[in-house]
Amino acid sequence: MFGDLLQNDNDRFFKQLYKDFQRSEKDLVECIGIIRKWSEAQKHFPEKPSDGLLRFVILYNKFSIETAKQKLDTFYTIRSLMPEFFKTHPLTEEWILQRKIYYLVPLPKVDDENIRIIYQKTNPEYKDAKYFNFEKNLVLFWHVMQYLVENDLCYRFHFICDCSGFTLGHAAKMNPLSLKKSQIILEKVFSNRMASLHMVNLPSILESFINNVFKPLLNAKLQDRLQVSSSADNLFKIFGKKRLPKDVGGEQKPLSQLSDMLTREYKKHEVRFFQLQNLTVNESLRPAKLQNDELLGYYGSFKKLDID
Repeated sequence: MFGDLLQNDNDRFFKQLYKDFQRSEKDLVECIGIIRKWSEAQKHFPEKPSDGLLRFVILYNKFSIETAKQKLDTFYTIRSLMPEFFKTHPLTEEWILQRKIYYLVPLPKVDDENIRIIYQKTNPEYKDAKYFNFEKNLVLFWHVMQYLVENDLCYRFHFICDCSGFTLGHAAKMNPLSLKKSQIILEKVFSNRMASLHMVNLPSILESFINNVFKPLLNAKLQDRLQVSSSADNLFKIFGKKRLPKDVGGEQKPLSQLSDMLTREYKKHEVRFFQLQNLTVNESLRPAKLQNDELLGYYGSFKKLDID
């Protein structure tokens, strides 16, 4: 099931599962069966969800069956509402190039609580702000998350943004609207399961921008989980060198190699990404209004902003 990039361990996973939720492997299998049976009656769904996808909605929603149902529906529905993030394929030339500009990869080793670590850093060869595209950077993140949904045994993640080489020119290209949209996806699909958000190696010239412009754009939970540092030293205390890439003094492979490994994983799942790219809910067959329908209200507001 799992690729060479992700080092998953079943025993560790189920021990953490019991510690977090007092649930067993049997409980997880039973919940998957319940959601699968329910999903078969949802004629507006574009596919029969895989066990990995069903596992994802159960784990990310702490075994709440009703919430898991809503999130599964939203997983499919949001794809047409925000096609700029989901109607893309990571193996097209555009996105292969973007992965050369930005290294954005899940690290192989999880932390002590079985939480995945995602690391982002700009390739030094493309450090000039002219190469920076904030929206495309977000798309790379959602490619990773879609890969993890069906191929990982983690239900939380840490996100580390290595800001080495960032300038005011990079900051000027950050789009608040795209950031807000991504926060909606993080909340409505991924249930705000980002355990922590680290911005490291932040140049002093950007401290004011992060604290006064970027941070206020985050929701309350992300603001609480944000940690900003001018170096990467604190990462060693939190995660240990054995989990971090060589680029920052860790013991894992360098980010360039990990990015190549991620591309190989995408190739293994090329067909699945084509399927994901084309998934569309048939609204005419929806049996009832989406309970989490404020998502559509958000979308309407964004469309108005786009037009204005």
